[in-house]
Amino acid sequence: MKNIKKTIGLLILTIFAFNLGGCATGTTLVTGVKRDAISFEQVKIYHSAPAIYEVIGVVNASSEMGFTEQQDLDMAVEEVKKQAAKVGANGIILNKMGKESAGSFGNFVSSGYGGGFFVGGESYNQSISGTAIYVK
Repeated sequence: MKNIKKTIGLLILTIFAFNLGGCATGTTLVTGVKRDAISFEQVKIYHSAPAIYEVIGVVNASSEMGFTEQQDLDMAVEEVKKQAAKVGANGIILNKMGKESAGSFGNFVSSGYGGGFFVGGESYNQSISGTAIYVK
């Protein structure tokens, strides 16, 4: 009995740690000249284009692993900065940001007597995309 409690406790702790670590996915499409990678903390987000820059590519990221929509957005922003930093971009011109449908889910639960009920809904993630740039 003690081993079962310990195993369940470790399982819960593992799931909790996974959620705290967060999970975001991202992609990069290089359309210009790739530069040496930099730290993602150096990447700035722009709402409008700065005066002088060169385009490196297109970056996208999304997340649905946070406990709140804000955590999802924060993880997506961090991931899009990481994607830009990998190709040497020190800025991102924001193109799109917001919730996106990640698909729907559902399950029918039978009562065993010819009836039952359906449980379902739609899952959303926070998504961000932009143009990866090098500001001179």
